[in-house]
Amino acid sequence: MKNLIGFIYFLILIFFVPSFAQKKAPYFELPDEFGNLVKSTSLKGQPTVLIFWGVNCHSCKKDLPDMEELYKKFKEKNVQFFAIVMDSTNLEEIRERKIRWKFSIPVLIGNKKIMYKYRIIGVPITYILDSSMKVKKVLYGAQPPEKIEKILIEILKSEKNS
Repeated sequence: MKNLIGFIYFLILIFFVPSFAQKKAPYFELPDEFGNLVKSTSLKGQPTVLIFWGVNCHSCKKDLPDMEELYKKFKEKNVQFFAIVMDSTNLEEIRERKIRWKFSIPVLIGNKKIMYKYRIIGVPITYILDSSMKVKKVLYGAQPPEKIEKILIEILKSEKNS
């Protein structure tokens, strides 16, 4: 039964969720873990990785430490990373997960609006944006860091050449 539900979920993703690729990322305003408001318009000018995650997500527990390595590696190359939590507004719980899962990526507190705008139907989902805020790639589920690194290198290379 679980496999059937997973297969149906996969079919919905493939056939009914339109692709965001090459479209401008939807606008958002979200508080960060310190109460500061972050607007998506302030992200323009640098490639950005948005990782949608949950405090109770088993795949996220593995994915976020891998993303942490990329965050550290690409920080000096002016790539921004944000981990957007979708299932909690409890700051203590969020900070505890960051410590336990060993990641320091800045956290934004998600809501139903961003869930709808970005079509978040499960976590983790990763959006990779170029510096003009165009969606270059949407990745569903935990991803190998090498795959994301390759995409970021391609974005940086193409932006350097343009």
